[in-house]
Amino acid sequence: MEKLWTTAEVARYLGVSEADVEQLVREGKLTGYKLGGCFLRFQPEQVKALKLRLAPRPQAPVVMTPAYPDEHGAGRHEPKRWQEQVRDFVYFHDFYIVSAILLIGVVFYLLSSG
Repeated sequence: MEKLWTTAEVARYLGVSEADVEQLVREGKLTGYKLGGCFLRFQPEQVKALKLRLAPRPQAPVVMTPAYPDEHGAGRHEPKRWQEQVRDFVYFHDFYIVSAILLIGVVFYLLSSG
């Protein structure tokens, strides 16, 4: 069995900072063993497996095909329909919309009860 690696050795191997190594432990992506209650040690096999998982994988290039060409042959994307624009607006601003409705309801209640 290989000796356990220190946080500094793991950081050097992964090419990250020691704080990043500790973050990986907090996120559960890497298992650290405490020795003496405070010193983290790591199994080299786990660190090597993590490096393989974290390695960027080459991706196929994304080819954008035009929805319909313009008169110069350059592609344009089809504009969003108004229904899609409303749905996107509501999706991203739902908290504010609900808050405004509740606030208006409270104001009408207070005005009508007074």
